[in-house]
Amino acid sequence: MKRFSKSLILLAVFLAGGMLPLFSQTSLVVRKPTGDDYWYILKEAQDAYDFGDYGNSIALAEKAKAKRKDQIKWEQYTLDQSQRLVQIRNAGDELKNVTKAMADAKQKNALAIVNSYLETYGKERFRGSFSALLKFINQNNSYPEADYLIGRVYKIEGEASLATVYLKRAYEASDLLSVPAVRYDILYDLADLSEHNDDYEKYLMDVLADDTMFTKTTFMNSMEKVIAGKDKASVERFFMLYRNESAYSLEALRKLASYYEELANKAQDQATARTYMSKSLKCTALGTIVAVTRIQETLEDRQTEYKYTTLSDLMKTASIYPDIVNWGNEKVVWEMFYNLADTAQRMGYSMFSYELFTILSKSIPEPYWADRAALRL
Repeated sequence: MKRFSKSLILLAVFLAGGMLPLFSQTSLVVRKPTGDDYWYILKEAQDAYDFGDYGNSIALAEKAKAKRKDQIKWEQYTLDQSQRLVQIRNAGDELKNVTKAMADAKQKNALAIVNSYLETYGKERFRGSFSALLKFINQNNSYPEADYLIGRVYKIEGEASLATVYLKRAYEASDLLSVPAVRYDILYDLADLSEHNDDYEKYLMDVLADDTMFTKTTFMNSMEKVIAGKDKASVERFFMLYRNESAYSLEALRKLASYYEELANKAQDQATARTYMSKSLKCTALGTIVAVTRIQETLEDRQTEYKYTTLSDLMKTASIYPDIVNWGNEKVVWEMFYNLADTAQRMGYSMFSYELFTILSKSIPEPYWADRAALRL
């Protein structure tokens, strides 16, 4: 009897030391968060931001981040529980098979979670793979939209260091953004905060990383070769040859062009100055191509028979529409055309510069820049 009791004691110790933690882990129930959804709390934070209530905006954004973490824990737990069912494990990794199995097994919460991610990020994001979706959810604890809002608040309040911390955090988690294009806004804000240090160029280059024309050295060099041409048709050939639909590149190209021009002006030797002026020229040139592409597309939408013929005709036609003229002013597009002619002249490409100044003096929609161009003739 004593030996039997000892065996029972040893078994109990074994269970307590090895088996019980296993059961305690699997029996831990994660409840679905109650109250407002995290995205609704962030909306309240955005409303507070819009009304200038910055302290409340930060508090609500932090609350949204905490709520999102609780939501992710519940989603992970719910999907883990659903995978314990044989029919869902046997469905394989293909998302459409898994969602069908979830529907058949009446796993409503798990199915709703999967569908919510597919609706928000698109089926292509996960390549039809359930394991890819699970991996994404497991990495989804960050809330870049909330960090971005907090960073903007600190930026407005002049807290550059704190703003940079939160904006960097938002950028590092930008893969989780429900609207991917917000990534460019984050980079532009980071560039603004870095204008007086070495990161300024880096963040603007990151904006342009998706612009396939900017990233091709051969293409950028080919633009300068056309501008360097010594015939009167070089301007029209240039704007007939190239188009660029990268809408997010325009501001980055303008800012980089100005940045390289400043470096050229500060350069201690002529060779370095010319290198920077060449970079400035290429950025300005590509920026004007983006602008021409945008204006042409807008005119084609409004005038069914419109076709691009010359830069002069494009500008004269654009001047009919006040919103296009205002857009050009807001985006500093008309000044960019003037700067292209000016930089070309400084580089010694006098034929291109003279022809472009001539076109601008007669056709550019903004009178101020038309007068400036005329004076350069």
